[in-house]
Amino acid sequence: MKSYKLIGLLTILLLCWSCTDEDNTEYNKGDQPLEVSASKASLELDALNPASEAIKFEWTSGTNNGTGLAIDYVFQLDRQDGNFEDGISVEIGRNIYEKSYKNEELNDLLIEKFGITPSTETAFQYRIIANIASDNIEPQVSPVQSINIKTHKPITKTLYLIGNATPNGWSAGDATEMKAITNTPKGFSWTGSLSAGEFKFITTLGEFLPSYNKGADDTRLVLRESDSDADDKFVITEGGTYTVKVNLISMAISITRGEGPEFTELWFVGNPTGWSFKPMTVDPVDAFVFHYNDDLSAGGEFKIGTVDGSWDAVFLRPVADQQSEGTALDVGKWAGDPDYKWNITGGVYKIKLDTRDMKIDIIPFTPYAMIYMVGDATASGWDIDNAVPMTASSDPYVLTWTGTLNTGELKFTCDKQSDWNGDWFLASEQGKTPAGEEEQIIFRAKGSKEDYKWQIPESGTYTIELNQLKETIIIKKQ
Repeated sequence: MKSYKLIGLLTILLLCWSCTDEDNTEYNKGDQPLEVSASKASLELDALNPASEAIKFEWTSGTNNGTGLAIDYVFQLDRQDGNFEDGISVEIGRNIYEKSYKNEELNDLLIEKFGITPSTETAFQYRIIANIASDNIEPQVSPVQSINIKTHKPITKTLYLIGNATPNGWSAGDATEMKAITNTPKGFSWTGSLSAGEFKFITTLGEFLPSYNKGADDTRLVLRESDSDADDKFVITEGGTYTVKVNLISMAISITRGEGPEFTELWFVGNPTGWSFKPMTVDPVDAFVFHYNDDLSAGGEFKIGTVDGSWDAVFLRPVADQQSEGTALDVGKWAGDPDYKWNITGGVYKIKLDTRDMKIDIIPFTPYAMIYMVGDATASGWDIDNAVPMTASSDPYVLTWTGTLNTGELKFTCDKQSDWNGDWFLASEQGKTPAGEEEQIIFRAKGSKEDYKWQIPESGTYTIELNQLKETIIIKKQ
């Protein structure tokens, strides 16, 4: 009877030896050789599809020589005549057997890392290194493979309006930034007031070249790269609110009047601010919506100005004087008398004004005790029950976190609601790459509307600071 028990125990141990535990320990990888291959024998990077996959490198697991030790992989790419010392080395980690690159990602990487002239073909070599978790075992190195890659001229990631028709005139250092259009590669949009006059586009603050100018007609763009190129500009004959959209791949432009909001700037003014004008924040998703989130403990009257510092301009007001806090309250618009104002009891508030529907929410705000990180960029992945908690600070509205993020998506849950219909802090657009500096976030209650996530472009150590009152965030790689 004891012999049967012994055989059963040995069987279980053998089964465990071939498994992977929760710590990614790889017990037995067999004796297969370490090899790497690419999805294409040669590659011409596609400027017209910057966000599409250009190439994928895949490799075998190699062997840990039956030691039961984990294997960490490093992918390397270098010029054909290099020795990998000054090339690209990417620490892949464990249990991952592929590395892919998108067209623009790889194009930028090769040009910036190797100084390659755009639109030229260059011979490269690549390999994979398998490091067994032991100082006594030499790393395995795959046979080196070769590939030819042709780059293209990079297309700018930023675009600015400049000209006497634009809000900041011909100042290249203070040009008006356009916003990237979600899910439209190299598409940019801007809505605001244009005066009668001319404008064009520059790619870099402070630099007049290169620029995008008027092409064959008002619907076409042309790239201007030198002072000798034609400097034709788009003309606005009548001032007003305009929406300008461009696509730098198709080189198309549309200039539409009247689609945008009436106001691009508004100011909170009242007793809580000592009757000084404080700028409201334009919603990063909807230009018709403005926010003012602050400690308004003084309470009392307030109204919303349309011109900074002017008491004679139009104000946005309650339709009944001394209206107190609430949601979906009606908003009127006029100058002079009657000088209706809202009147609040005092405290910390989030104020949201919708100029499309002329409604306002004036809501006292209590901060969440904790905010949690979820997504495949975190150690817990998409397991919301084990979402990664941030760290409370001395400021009840500010939470911080420092640690390792993987390449992948990230968002923030306020309540870890298991049906995913709770409250969230989200990116201002899908797949947004963190700016490394303070930027706006959006709040969505009960899983409503957008589900925008940040895209962490590369693994590493990051610090995060989230202000749930001001609805701002800093995600910075160390």
